Formats: sequence, structure tokens, C-alpha cells
Amino acid sequence: MNDPLSSRKAVPVMLAATFLVLLAGSLAVRLFSRDQGTTSSPKAAAANVPDPRAIELKNLGIPYWAGPEAEKWPLRFRTDLDALAPLGTGPANAAIWFKDFTKVPAGARLAEFEAAKKRFIVHPTLGNTLPADDPLVREAEPWCEQATMRFYPEFFKIQGLSTGIPNLILPITLAKSYVARGMTAADDAAALADFRRAIRLGRLLRQEDFTIVADLVGLACIRIGTEAIYDRARAIGDTRLALVAAVIASEAGPQKLLTRVRLTEINLFGRINAVGSDQIELSAGDTEIETVIQTARTGPDRRFRGEAVINLGVARFWGTPPQQELARRALDELASDKDLLFAELARYCRDNRTPTAELLEAAQVMK
Repeated sequence: MNDPLSSRKAVPVMLAATFLVLLAGSLAVRLFSRDQGTTSSPKAAAANVPDPRAIELKNLGIPYWAGPEAEKWPLRFRTDLDALAPLGTGPANAAIWFKDFTKVPAGARLAEFEAAKKRFIVHPTLGNTLPADDPLVREAEPWCEQATMRFYPEFFKIQGLSTGIPNLILPITLAKSYVARGMTAADDAAALADFRRAIRLGRLLRQEDFTIVADLVGLACIRIGTEAIYDRARAIGDTRLALVAAVIASEAGPQKLLTRVRLTEINLFGRINAVGSDQIELSAGDTEIETVIQTARTGPDRRFRGEAVINLGVARFWGTPPQQELARRALDELASDKDLLFAELARYCRDNRTPTAELLEAAQVMK
């Protein structure tokens, strides 16, 4: 019988999906300038990692992501990830450590990470990894045991397309490095601990649910860790663990593909046309504008609601006069949303009187 996960070895595809989504019209947030503060390195708070939650196999099913009911599902694992890799209990915000490696402007430790790239080892299935005993790999371990990771608004201001993101090359490199280290470990417990560490890091990245790109990188971390657990569980004859890992791994692909689908549904940038040499026109119908508004109002995922709000900014500036009024009213309503970060994004998109340089640049690209 063929290996049910035999095609999963193309791990780098998940990271490549980030760029495919962006090229397909995603308005995932861009970098911005901000003072990163002191160069001192914080220390991770002490933490424990709970044992995986026991799960009854009779309750383990494969979610049907292609069904009509899935259209309303949040793009999150339907299978409880605590059954594979629970989050740690650390009280510190893991973003405190990761924000120091931000690219623009240069974080306090960006140069250190750039130097670490010279130590990269190209793994045959994972791509670039750091050595098992690399200082950054070791230092990051306790930060993967914290219970939360929050970047906004403490470290990055909410500024529409100019909203900042962390250096996501670092966490995906760390996740792959932990998996690579686990693959070579003779001790099964040590190997599984490394695989679970990669999954926890991915869960932390997805926790805030504010940007598409961070979510996709987090999904990639979870997937490669899960696939490694599946392989190890099969090798040691742990059928129960292998089944749980197989079901969770089967959910990663649909989430990636549906990310692209849902972004396409609300992408107004792809409907921008040039009129003459310096004029922009939006060729979207009123029904498309209403779809964007509905996603912004009731979408089950914060990141897609945020993308919809940024697209409302497109309609506000370049739609027909009635469409501009629809967008303005929707942004005014959303500016009072109970989700404070989302409301701040809506206010930013509402209150700008002229298109920002980033919005104009994106419009020019999509033309």
C-alpha cells in the first residue's frame, strides 16, 4: 500500500505558498519603520510543557474541508492540536524575543541572524537549517515554551499596508532546524520533543491571527513538525500517535488552499485598471463590494477581516461614487468593532484622506 502521506515531503512548498498568495492578490501587511529599542536580550520565563491530551480513536475523524459546511469554518485545525503538541505554560510574550530580529528597520539582533545564515546547512527535504547545537537554536527553545505570542500593537503599529511584520525567516528556520535535529536523534523521546517544539512555534505564530503571511508560516511549522511525528510514530510502531498525526497533517493542505480562495474572493486590487497615464479605476461590481463588506463584518478569521478592510480602502478611493460611499459607511461601522486591533485598522483605513504611498504602490503593481 502506498504511504498515505508520501507526497508531503515537499515541505518548502508551504513557505512558497506565502509568495503565491501575495502574488495572487493578497494584501498581507508590509514592513514599516519603528525604533526597536534596547539591544539587551530578554530572558525567557521558566515554563513547563504539558503532556499531549489523550484522544479516543473513536472520536478521531478526518474533517471534510471540501463540503459546503466548511465554507463557514475558520481556517484552523478542526482536530485538537493539544492531542499532539500542547502549548507551553510560560507567562512571557514570545514576541519580546522574536521582534529583535525584525528586518525593517534593523532589529537589535538582525545582524546576528544575518551572520547565522552563513551557518546554514541544506537539509535534503527541509531546506535551510541551522546546526543542532547552534546558539540561536538553543536560545530559542524556552521561547517556544511560552503560552502567548503577541506583536500588535506593542511592537508594530497598525498602519494599513504599512503595518509591520516580524522576520518570519527566523521562525521557519528554527522549526526546520528542530525537525532536522529530531530526525537524527537516537532517543525517540528527544526526537518527539523537537518535533513538538516546531509545532508549538507554529501555533504561537498563528495565535494572533492578524496577518496572512505570519499565519501561513505558522501553518508550515505545524505541518513539518506533524509530518515528522508521523514518520517517527510509524517507525516505532505507535499506531495511535501515527493516526493522530496523519489526521492533523491532512488538514494543513486544505487550509493553505482555502487561504488563497478566500483572499481571491475579497481581492479588489486585481480589479484595478489604468485610465490614461495617471488615473486609476476600479472595475468591480457592487456585488463584489458587498462580498468584501460582508467578510469584514462577519468573517470567522481576523486576518481575512483585516484583508477585507484594506480592500475597502481600495473601493473608497477608486470605486464608483456609490461604491465609495458604501466603503466609507462600512469602515465607519467597523471602526467601532469590539476587536480593538481590527477596529484600529478600520479607523486607519477610514481616516486617511488620500491614498498612502503603499496603497498607490500596490495599485500600480496590480495594474
